[in-house]
Formats: sequence, C-alpha cells, structure tokens
Amino acid sequence: DALNNIGVALQEVRRFEEAITACQDAAAIYQETSDRHGEGKALNNLGRALQEVRRFDEAITACQDAAAIYQETGDRHGEGMALNSLGLALQEVQRFAEATAAHEDDLAICRETGDQYREGIVLENLERALAARQI
Repeated sequence: DALNNIGVALQEVRRFEEAITACQDAAAIYQETSDRHGEGKALNNLGRALQEVRRFDEAITACQDAAAIYQETGDRHGEGMALNSLGLALQEVQRFAEATAAHEDDLAICRETGDQYREGIVLENLERALAARQI
C-alpha cells in the first residue's frame, strides 16, 4: 500500500517516471501476495502515470487490466474509475469509438451506484470522445 500511495504522491508532484516505478513495484507485490483489489488500484494508478509521459499503449493495457480485476472482485466504483482512465488513454490515440464505449460503461456504473459527482466528470469525458468522433 505504501508503494502505491508513494506512486500517487509522486504523480501529484509530476515525478512521473518515479511514480511509474512505484506503481509497477506495488502491482508486482500485490500480485505476489494475491491481493487482486490492491493490484487493480496499482494498475489504474500506473495507467494514469503512463498517460502523463505519453506511453499510451502501456497505459491502455494497465487500465484494461485494472478494469478487469475490479470487475472480477466486484468493485464497481474501482471498475468505473479504471474505465474512465482507459477512455482518456484511448482518446489520446484517437480510438474514439472504444473511448466512447469505455466512458459509456463508466457512466452506467456511476448511475448504478448513485455517484453523481463522478457522473458529471464522465459525461464531460464522454462528450469529448463523441465530439472527436464527429471530426
């Protein structure tokens, strides 16, 4: 948990390469200890850090893996957050149809769980993906 939290803190101060290493190390430890939920958290954080350094293909993989783990563990909130991160990464590589689908899935989760705050964020991200598809 400490490594994962350090990864998040490093992202906040824009030390992304160090954040990537911390999140990768955290994910490896979670995997070794069979902590699937923790692994999902670390992978989602890794995906966000990878996006910041424009390593989008790796970010997409990390976010897809995080979403799958959250789905497996029944964490709908975590799954939605990973789908949102995935959608943003997909937009960066102009895979707008897939980005739209990820944001729509996240929107459904927000509505299912009653998370109106995140729903607003997701609607904005969805709008951007839909607009980009029109261009």
